[in-house]
Amino acid sequence: MSQRDRIVSRMATGELTDLVKFVNREPVFREDLGAYCLDFGGRVSMASVKNFQLISADDPSMGNVLQFGRVADDMFTMDLQWPLSPFQAFAICLSSCDTKLACV
Repeated sequence: MSQRDRIVSRMATGELTDLVKFVNREPVFREDLGAYCLDFGGRVSMASVKNFQLISADDPSMGNVLQFGRVADDMFTMDLQWPLSPFQAFAICLSSCDTKLACV
């Protein structure tokens, strides 16, 4: 069994003792804007479908483990904390930018 198969089977059975599961933070509806919004604490200045915040599924009180958002037309900001490494966070953010980055 490959490592990927072991991780998938552990997720299916709920055996997550040394795995961390992240989920997207749910946006809150703001009556004044008439839209669902996330609070980026002033770090993100433009609305975008690429903006997101990841939290621990088991411990949401931990706060944002990763947040990514647009600050200009071609510029984004990324904030991360443990247990993600900068490389892991960058890979997650890059994957949210375009589903066809490798295609020519």
